Amino acid sequence: MIAPPAGAEGLVHTFYTIETSAEKIEEAVPAYSAQLLVMVRGRVRFTFADGTTGTSARVFINAPQMRAARAVLKGPVLQIGASLTHTAWQRLSNLPADEVHDRLLPARAVLRPEQIAALEAAAEDCRAGRIAPGDVCAVLTEVIAAGPYALRPDHEAVVEAIGRWLASGFDPALADLYAGVGVSPRQAQRICRRFFGVAPAQVLKRFRALRAAMLLSQPGISREVHDQLMATFFDQAHLIRDIRRYTGRTPSQFRRETLADELLDPAAHGDAGAPLKPAAE
Repeated sequence: MIAPPAGAEGLVHTFYTIETSAEKIEEAVPAYSAQLLVMVRGRVRFTFADGTTGTSARVFINAPQMRAARAVLKGPVLQIGASLTHTAWQRLSNLPADEVHDRLLPARAVLRPEQIAALEAAAEDCRAGRIAPGDVCAVLTEVIAAGPYALRPDHEAVVEAIGRWLASGFDPALADLYAGVGVSPRQAQRICRRFFGVAPAQVLKRFRALRAAMLLSQPGISREVHDQLMATFFDQAHLIRDIRRYTGRTPSQFRRETLADELLDPAAHGDAGAPLKPAAE
């Protein structure tokens, strides 16, 4: 994981690199916000929950994921990615998350030719050893910061309110969100779908499952936090079903060390990981 530089926190949850010399790795990819990705070496093929597949290019985009996906990395691989905030994705693409999700997008669908060229040049320089992965992240930051679409202030305010609501606890009440969001429940649901892909209740369900997976995959989280989070699930069957839906793994599979453990670092998931960060750090 590479923390975003000062001033970029509202654009990117985190930057990350995936590097392996293995010829082939199969892994589950948790439900993420949109990702802007640069393949320095190797390639990766995604299979999404509905059976749709996509293969990486030198620069490509993984649209917001509503469910876990499967990925096959063919190496040696060096992949550098940016996990975008929900508002940054809308500023960059203007593509509603409830309409465009769980698929790979060609870079040209969102970026200008000169932006793609800059990222491709950075990838080649990194492959040749002339620059480090962190320098590629700097180019990614410039591209993301240049998002051409302005957000409506009322939409941005609702997204910020949803983020605060999600970070306020493991099982916040919907009534608390609607009481403080400043728009009608129907408007809040519509804005939430555009930015998060689903209505607030379903966002909370997804984030709850991701938090449980983070807890299971990241050591050092207190027993008190563990018990509080697990108490939000109706029973063990619901826990297993939801974690599998949003992470592609079952609770018992977190006992095996895999690449997905790093993908479930709380820093990579923004509002989903916020309540776990203090305990995890």
